[in-house]
Amino acid sequence: MSDSNSSMASTLESTGESLEKPTLCFDSFPTDLATALEGIKELFPERFLTKPESWSIELVPTPKAKPFLKISILQAKRVAITYSEPSCAFRAIGILMGQLSNGQQPEPVHEQSSFRAIGAMIDVSRNGVPHLKTIKKFIRHFALMGINQLMLYTEDTYEIPGEPSFGYFRGGYTQSELRQIDDYAALFGQEVIPCIQCLGHLEQVLQWPAYRDIKDTNGVLLAGDAKTKQFVQKMIDAASTPFRSNRIHIGMDEAHGIGSGIYRLKNGLKPPYHILCDHLQETVKTCKQLGLKPMIWSDMFFRLSSPKNSYYDIDSSINPTLAENIPEAVELVYWDYYHTDPNFYHEWIKRHRALGKEPIFAAGVWTWNRFWAQLPHSIQTITAGMQAAREEGLSETFVTMWGDDGMECEAFSALPAIQCFADQAYSAEGSFENTTRNFLGSVGGRMEHWIVGSQLDLVPVPTDSDYEANVSKWILWLDPLIGHFEQQLTAEFCAHFKRTAEQLSMLARSGPVDTHTDIARQAAIVLALKAELHVALRPAYKAKDLQKLEYINTIVIFRLLQELTAMKELHEENWRRNFRCFGWEVIERRYAGLQSRLTTLQKKLCYFLDAPYTIIDELECNSIQLWPHNQTQATTINYRQAASPSYIG
Repeated sequence: MSDSNSSMASTLESTGESLEKPTLCFDSFPTDLATALEGIKELFPERFLTKPESWSIELVPTPKAKPFLKISILQAKRVAITYSEPSCAFRAIGILMGQLSNGQQPEPVHEQSSFRAIGAMIDVSRNGVPHLKTIKKFIRHFALMGINQLMLYTEDTYEIPGEPSFGYFRGGYTQSELRQIDDYAALFGQEVIPCIQCLGHLEQVLQWPAYRDIKDTNGVLLAGDAKTKQFVQKMIDAASTPFRSNRIHIGMDEAHGIGSGIYRLKNGLKPPYHILCDHLQETVKTCKQLGLKPMIWSDMFFRLSSPKNSYYDIDSSINPTLAENIPEAVELVYWDYYHTDPNFYHEWIKRHRALGKEPIFAAGVWTWNRFWAQLPHSIQTITAGMQAAREEGLSETFVTMWGDDGMECEAFSALPAIQCFADQAYSAEGSFENTTRNFLGSVGGRMEHWIVGSQLDLVPVPTDSDYEANVSKWILWLDPLIGHFEQQLTAEFCAHFKRTAEQLSMLARSGPVDTHTDIARQAAIVLALKAELHVALRPAYKAKDLQKLEYINTIVIFRLLQELTAMKELHEENWRRNFRCFGWEVIERRYAGLQSRLTTLQKKLCYFLDAPYTIIDELECNSIQLWPHNQTQATTINYRQAASPSYIG
């Protein structure tokens, strides 16, 4: 064990038992918080055992315009929490639990957020639809962080009465279930805002015959059509009806190819910007008729004005006359998950204001296309973006968690970055030490443990843009026999994954919640073997190294199949616990396909080892390096690309 690992182990041994020591009780609180407080107790029953030495909490509401909280330490183990809204009361409880769980005496805290709305968005439509109990668990953790707004991103996973093909076999929420979510979130002071799509990102819907008449391209609605207008009205009405809020996010982002499909055949060639604005005008009218205040993602206005079709094209500019077509009633959401320099955010906020809009800022936790959240980069971008949002005086902000390409990511691995986001929203003075302590309070885990899981995608390749890399995903799903990306691998990858697996195995658990990292540990074990296979297989075959091939066949592949089965079972257990059954069939086929291909490789190696004069066609081919090594870490590769070099359209 290295000195650094020994030091970490020593630290964990000294703190690992602290979670069970502090206890709390509520001495005085408003009755409207009673049910929510019981929910917090259910989340952390060990922290609310009745003991003579328990700390007594008094909750005192004090209305203010923006989120405010104050923790005052009184005599005889008594604490007074003054707060402006329920979310602040729960954040104060989370901070207090973090102090006590960290072995500290309670300390006074005074926070005043510059933001009116501090939100979190959960993607519930990219293959995985969380159980209601999972959503409720997120709500409780969010409350202890101080989140006062919740968005549910639903492309087709909400019920539209009279539309049986909408969300067909996708596990969507009924109107009743959405009301339950709204009711539960309200107990914790969280406004739930429906977040849907009214133009693009509708591939799941438009694949069915019932919607053929309103289809422009595979994922984009046919703008300007009367049937489309009626359908959009249905979507907005169904998505908004279950909720108290009169706000709605209607999407409009990444509508790539708008006007280039059936629209063009019917209407001829028209500027995409004008098609977008006309459709937006109609959609906003529908919202106004229903008494709703809409917001949209802003990227299409920037993309369609950029020769590079880039949201972040510094050389692009939006024609002022075109900007006038943006409806006055719609709010723009500036999303940015990429930049680590606050100056870029300052510039883009100013560009949004040049459109006549005060933007809502959306940060992001990198949960898409990977098995564990990429926390270091997420924290860097969140910190930079929130600094700029504060300094620019924005009043609303939220953080997103996307699940692109199957929702393979461990659902709760995003929570450390959400804690960082919330801390940045409440104070410019936040430190990593405070955030780790607050995370201990709100989630019950050791943040440093969870961050180690991010090493799955941080292989040691020197680059300035390692955040986009999802090497854990493409190495796992890379076809073991064809190995078309194997030139992107080096022996360093094998060593890196072995170190990561050892480190995750070594980390002592501070509490049951840290079992979330089990999936990251098992993935690291599998990836070490998978990387070893790809690095060694073709060279050994080309060299006719029968001893090496025998080792690969009987040791590496045998162990890989065992560990892959363990990973699949752990992943399935996680899925069943957190998500509805629908969508698991996609992930299960990925595991089954890989297991089958490994078995095929074993058979071919057995034949070859018995008759070395024969050939294995796949290994006779020469793989090439498709990207320079310094670009491997700046590339996101999806399952389809990794599983086969054949594009099956």
